[in-house]
Amino acid sequence: MPNSGYFHNGVPIPVPPEDVLALKANYEEDVYLVLFFDTKRTWQWLPRNKLEPLGVDSKLDKARLVESKKAAERKAVKKAFENAILHRCRVTGESTIISNESGNES
Repeated sequence: MPNSGYFHNGVPIPVPPEDVLALKANYEEDVYLVLFFDTKRTWQWLPRNKLEPLGVDSKLDKARLVESKKAAERKAVKKAFENAILHRCRVTGESTIISNESGNES
């Protein structure tokens, strides 16, 4: 992969570091490279059974947004979810409406 990255619909698509790409060799099973929209923007190789579609099933999204017992973790997950959805919407040109009901907690 190039170091400079790609643009799709004018949106920069992040490029994983070379050391992350090299980690794929550690797996015998099929794995998929995932960019997490956490504060550190971490990358990880995951098998298919660990992946769930984002923004497809609102019930599943809501369940994931509130599954942590700690308020700080729920807040971080909600922020990462919103960042991921906004990024997807920018890349695809979809509407960027994010429902407030998807994780309302105090």
